[in-house]
Amino acid sequence: MLDAAITWIEANADLLGGIGTISAATMFLVTNGRNMLRNRAPGSNAISVSSEAGFMDAPPPSPEYGGRTAIAVLPFKELGTLPDHFTHGLMDDLIADLQKLGFATPTQTTVGKLVVAGADNQKVARDLGTGYCLEGSIRCQDDKFRITAQLVSATGAVVWSDRLNMTGDDMMAMQESAARQIAEGVNVQLQANAAETDSGTPGAVPYRTQSEAISAGTSPKSRLVALILCFLVGFLGIHRFYIGRWATGILYFCTAGLFAIGWLLDTILLLFGALTDKHNRRIRRWLPADPHPSGDRVK
Repeated sequence: MLDAAITWIEANADLLGGIGTISAATMFLVTNGRNMLRNRAPGSNAISVSSEAGFMDAPPPSPEYGGRTAIAVLPFKELGTLPDHFTHGLMDDLIADLQKLGFATPTQTTVGKLVVAGADNQKVARDLGTGYCLEGSIRCQDDKFRITAQLVSATGAVVWSDRLNMTGDDMMAMQESAARQIAEGVNVQLQANAAETDSGTPGAVPYRTQSEAISAGTSPKSRLVALILCFLVGFLGIHRFYIGRWATGILYFCTAGLFAIGWLLDTILLLFGALTDKHNRRIRRWLPADPHPSGDRVK
């Protein structure tokens, strides 16, 4: 019986190898490919260390905002022909007014590079560690200007928007007025959100630091533990059970780690911090997440 099975395997080795390769590639694309393409930023090869979350790979260092709510001001879209430098002047005034109200803002150069590279609001917020993005557009007809603005949370939800109609030929006065009204509208909305959060009503909670932004999309599982399990018993899918992927764990168990090819791919993905858990959070921490990051531990 055993000799017959061995003979059949030898005779169909090419077929089994092809099935294993297709299965492993499919599993890679379904469970990890999207995350690798979505989470890689241009030049994101840097490694950082977070004392609160253990050793962890991270995107390039983003600004630290000292506990202040951070808002990334994206370049406003110009719809039609506008006076020279009107948009740039408006954005400069807007950033200055947001700073006066206590908000933090990344530089226009930093934000502009991401936008030119094709980053959407969520990617800008994630890469720069901001809680919100502020975007808008400007239209002009004769001496009439229409300025629209909207505040988008890091999850992609529009939490505030407004439209301003202005008339006149004093460009600086219109820039200052529009910037002030937009900044004050944003401030009122975020104060209301903070009051709702303090009262127990669900509200938008911004990322105050780079560490918070990174941790939000990072699995609490230990990459070191997962890598050891994968290396030692990966052909049984034990590492996949550990990270919460039970369905593929059973598949690995029944197919000897997808004919060893899936086992090899998972090892490579873990080494580069690209494997994801059942919630599609990347497993980047070498050490498990601290369940009491604030230092208040249960005794």
